[in-house]
Amino acid sequence: MAKANRRLRTPSSHARLFSRIVFWDAAWAALSPLAAFYLRGGAVPGATNAPDSSIQSIALYCGVAFFVSLAVFQWFRTSSPLFRFYSIRDALELIKACIVIAAVSAVLTFLLTRLQDEPRSIPILHFMLLASGLLTGRVLLRLRATHRDTRTAGASSKKPEHVLIIGASRLAWFFTKIIEDLVPGDYQIAAILDSQAQLRHRSLNGYPIIGTPTELEKVIADFVAHGVSIDTVVLAAQPDELPAGDWQEILRVCNALNIELEILPERLFSARSAHADAPLPPEAKIPESALPASLRGPFWKIKRALDIAITIASTLVLLPVIFIVCLLVMIDVGVPVVFWQQRLGRNSTALHLYKFRTLHTLFDRRTKERREAQSPSAVGRFLRATRLDELPQLWNVLSGDMSIIGPRPLLPIDQPEDATLRLAVRPGLTGWAQICGGRLISIEEKNALDEWYIRHASFRLDGYIVWRTIWMMLAGEQRDEIAIQAALRDRAPNAPRLEAAPVEARIEEAAGLSNVPSPADAAAPAKPRPSLLYDAEAISS
Repeated sequence: MAKANRRLRTPSSHARLFSRIVFWDAAWAALSPLAAFYLRGGAVPGATNAPDSSIQSIALYCGVAFFVSLAVFQWFRTSSPLFRFYSIRDALELIKACIVIAAVSAVLTFLLTRLQDEPRSIPILHFMLLASGLLTGRVLLRLRATHRDTRTAGASSKKPEHVLIIGASRLAWFFTKIIEDLVPGDYQIAAILDSQAQLRHRSLNGYPIIGTPTELEKVIADFVAHGVSIDTVVLAAQPDELPAGDWQEILRVCNALNIELEILPERLFSARSAHADAPLPPEAKIPESALPASLRGPFWKIKRALDIAITIASTLVLLPVIFIVCLLVMIDVGVPVVFWQQRLGRNSTALHLYKFRTLHTLFDRRTKERREAQSPSAVGRFLRATRLDELPQLWNVLSGDMSIIGPRPLLPIDQPEDATLRLAVRPGLTGWAQICGGRLISIEEKNALDEWYIRHASFRLDGYIVWRTIWMMLAGEQRDEIAIQAALRDRAPNAPRLEAAPVEARIEEAAGLSNVPSPADAAAPAKPRPSLLYDAEAISS
């Protein structure tokens, strides 16, 4: 299941290569490894009792840690959040960045010096000091901003309105934060009531939970006895979410005592846009009993393990090519060099597909004016023709969003009418539909070919698709009419199933290259030819 409120990436027109780094972060990145050596009792540069080799090793570790810190600060954009609104999410991102800094610094130093003169606990101390120092600075800056905002707000000249909250929910916590941050002098929260009796004498954001909604009249009377009149009762839930009888009691008390009643969800979310009330599309997930036999076997789990191993090996081998492509893209269209596009992945979850950019940004980065021409340059056409622009999708495979072989991910607007089966598996870098026509086939033909692959998936078939993909990159795309017709008939609900030779046997026959055109024949006009994986007689019958 996809994460709720998953963050979108920034459009290329508004992205920047370098992010800001505050002076304190850079200074502490330089001092924290030195402090780690000092606390550990090791030598520090400049100490009279430290041997020269130890000083050199310490200086090397500190230098590596400093430059790694600057790179990781850029990658995680640790200084981008506004400190006055610093959140737990931002703190967790900062802690992850500190873990990466300590780990990468230790690995690089180990490769250079084997950490012979440094205690093995230095990376751990380095992480703890770096994280605690950076977090402490941000907490102090947030407290300073909060104090400044409170002092600026000042005391209100009018009498504050006393509020009683019903429901110890996340929405109630959010409401208390709004009161504290935006209108601290206009409202005062008296207490909270909740239907769960076991929450009595607990607190939410510092406000006590003193009873249940059925005790509302008694609680209001107690406050009146202490000289505090309740002006408003805020319900931090929908009325139908309360236990039976609680809502009627709340209405009765508020009407009898002439107290204003606010239903917080209706007040906050009543102005929702019209499309928010539109029914969501059903999740494209097939019941377990309706899955094809190939999806219920161990093939896909083994395939995932092979995807990871092959992707890691391919990335290491292709690193020089990736670096060269990055330079070409940077020279041709500028930064950022990677373009993302949201498409549908497995079970209709959002998938961020990555590619090397082959076009200029839609809007000029400096003037923000829309560009007229969006055609690729010679470099862009070369990257598209050789499929080198899709190298960043190796990260999609490694992260688990995609597979090496599978249906290609499509935009939501390009999805076929019944895409349930093709969305039941991870999309792939290449697939059966790509080698049987690619951009020369219709959406419905592509869907039929993808479903045929899912029903007949095997390691032999995946190997054949890889081989045909390489051939397609050299000879160009060609429609495989036999394969297309077979997939369409196989998908028809009342059509008889094809009783062709086993896929393995047909792939072995294809390995003989008896039906593969030569490069000279590839230049000739494309014409229907017998598929390497189908029995022509079975299709014509």
